[in-house]
Parts: sequence; structure tokens; C-alpha cells
Amino acid sequence: MRLAFFSPLSPQRSGISDYSEDLLPFLAKEAEIDLFTEDGIFANNPAITSRFTVFSYKIFAERHQNAPYDLCLYQMGNNPKYHAYMDTLIREYPGVVTLHDVALQHFYVETLIKRNRKEEYAEAMKKYYGWIGEKIAYIFNCGFIHDYVFYQFPLYQRVVEPSLGTIVHSSYAKSKILGYNSSYRVEWINMGIALPNLVEYSKEVLRQKYGISQEKFVVGAFGYISPGKRIPELLSAFAAFAKDAPDALCLLVGHLVEPEELPGFDMRALIRELGIESQVMITGFTPYDQFFDYIALSDVCVNLRHPTVRATSANILKIMAFAKPVLISDLCECLDFPPTACIKVPLNEKEEEAMTDALQRLYCDGEYRKTLGQRARAYIETEHSLERAAEQYLAFCADIIASRSSSA
Repeated sequence: MRLAFFSPLSPQRSGISDYSEDLLPFLAKEAEIDLFTEDGIFANNPAITSRFTVFSYKIFAERHQNAPYDLCLYQMGNNPKYHAYMDTLIREYPGVVTLHDVALQHFYVETLIKRNRKEEYAEAMKKYYGWIGEKIAYIFNCGFIHDYVFYQFPLYQRVVEPSLGTIVHSSYAKSKILGYNSSYRVEWINMGIALPNLVEYSKEVLRQKYGISQEKFVVGAFGYISPGKRIPELLSAFAAFAKDAPDALCLLVGHLVEPEELPGFDMRALIRELGIESQVMITGFTPYDQFFDYIALSDVCVNLRHPTVRATSANILKIMAFAKPVLISDLCECLDFPPTACIKVPLNEKEEEAMTDALQRLYCDGEYRKTLGQRARAYIETEHSLERAAEQYLAFCADIIASRSSSA
């Protein structure tokens, strides 16, 4: 099986880069793979560059004409910076699309409306959502853009419909797509996660390395620090919890969105207002290895999200792989995560109270923390192995190729 694999790659700062680079070596055991990415990107992960040839997407057509690939495999997300070129290729060279984000409306606002392709956007909205889609397109094209539409009219159909098959990472995503059109060919494959060797991550050594006291009860939150990650709600819940836990530390790992980037979002001001300056640590953007270090040195992890593009969170799975108890938002795309392996926080008026209560129990009950973490790790081992994900990928691709050959 000869595959053309389209994806962002390091040094591009995308979770999909990490995802692809973890999965590719396992796919390559049974397939010959060439990699294609954004023009001008020079892949810098030695594990990838030593094993695969990486090309600019701009020379795909020529290579495919000279020596046709059996199938194109696209890793599609909603960030135009990394995926804009894929939109055209997916329709010109249909293959299998891994849909990392079900909601692609953000992507098309940027790539169609803001790049003067308004008629194309209007046609797509009318095609998939009828008269209401046509009306929304008119309003958006006039410059009145509203976040509500991003989530209620996801526009994933533009990449799913022309594709030979679609891979998703949750039962919710599969049912959502098939609910729109049951003739689409959709495969649910759990995201593969690399299992860390926990022996290599000493909490004591790591805390010393990063200047964090061994006595601290560390609550770590990971990823882009923005309103969508429920950081204000987390900080409020943490402040209530910390009143009875003076040794608690809230560790915010990732780029903090500043007020000049998003007016009205000022986490430093909120931290001061809550009186927890001495109990909050902000790391800023961290490389992959440091990101894992911070997970390993935490006692409890938090990964919340709302609103959501209905993506399966790799960060949640990575946290669980480290055998850490984790608080997550009770979302549709998290339905597959067993409640015995994580703590699901409701998205209602009880959200902050539920977080505070969960933190208090985890703080007071070390055995509960340990058990929850062990169950999380066991879940990843059985349901999210990279080997299993690669096997399912290759089986689905083989079925697509066979179906295309039989209908030719």
C-alpha cells in the first residue's frame, strides 16, 4: 500500500503534528508512505526525517502523475495556518480524511470569506444548510460574524462529502456526521497515544528541576490558556479549594492569551482579584518534553473545554497515560471516556462547585487519587494504543482501496 500522507509536522506548533509523528512509524510497518506538508516547512523531528521523505504539497500532483499513490490520507483540522492547502486537494484528489475537528466553520470563515472567496462560501452554506445557510452566509459576507454559528453550522460536509472515507476519534463525531447523511463512509478509530515509561519521570527530580516544592499539591492545567479552556472557572474553583489547602499550587502550562490578544480576557488581573498570586504558576509555551514533565510532576490535572469544536482531546489522553487523575468537561465527544477513569465536570451552574468538591476529595484521599490514575492508565493501554490505531487505519484504507478498485 503506497500512501500520500498530508499533515502539519514539527516545527509547526500543532497537536496534529504530534499526533501524526507518533502514528507514522506504526503505519509505516505495513505501508510505503511519503509525507506532504505546507510549502516552506522543513521538518525537524529526526524520528520522522530519518525514516520518511517530506515534500511540499505543491509537488504532489507531479509525483502522483509520475507514480500514482494508492490513496491520499489527509489530517484535517480547523487551523488555516496548517490546513488551508488541503481544502482544494481533498476535492481534487479524494482520499481518506481524518477529521480532527468536527466544527470547521472557523476554518472556512478564514479561508473563504476573508480571502475574497465569498461566493464559494455562500454556495457551500446553501448546499449543506439550505435557506438558513444562505441567510447566514449573506450576514457573514457583510462582515457580521457570530461565534454561535461556528458551532451550530460546522460545515464539515465540505471535506467529508468528496472524500472516499472519513476517520473520526469519537462515537459522537461518527453519529453526528452520519446523522446528516447516512451514506457517508465514516470509521471511528480511537486516537493512538504513546505510553510513557513512568519510571523515567520522577516527581521528586522534576519538581527540583522546575523549582516546585515537594510539599505542594499541584493542580496542573495544560494547553492554550484561553477562555475556551474554562480557565476563569478553574481559577475561581481553585481559589475556593485553596482556602483550606494552603499548600496547593495551580500550574498553568501553555501560552497565556494576553489582553492585547483578546480584549476582556485578563487572567493576571483575575488571579490578583482572587488573591491567589502566590498559588498560581504560569509557564508560558513549553516544548513537548517539558510539557510531559509538568504532567508527571502534577498531583491532579485539569483539561476543560467549552465552547468546543468537538475534537477528541489528545491532552486528556496524554494525561491519562501518565496515570494522573483528571477533571474534564462533560462533553459529547467525551462520552467514550469511562467515568471510572476520569472526573466529568458538568457545564452548568454547578461547574465551579463540582470542581472545588473534586479537588477537595482528591486532596484529602491519596488512595482515591492513585486508583483513579491507575484506571486512567489502564484505559489508555487497552483502548488507545498506537499499534491498534495503526492497524485500524490500515484496514480502513485497504477497504477503501478495494472498494474503489471493484467499482472502477
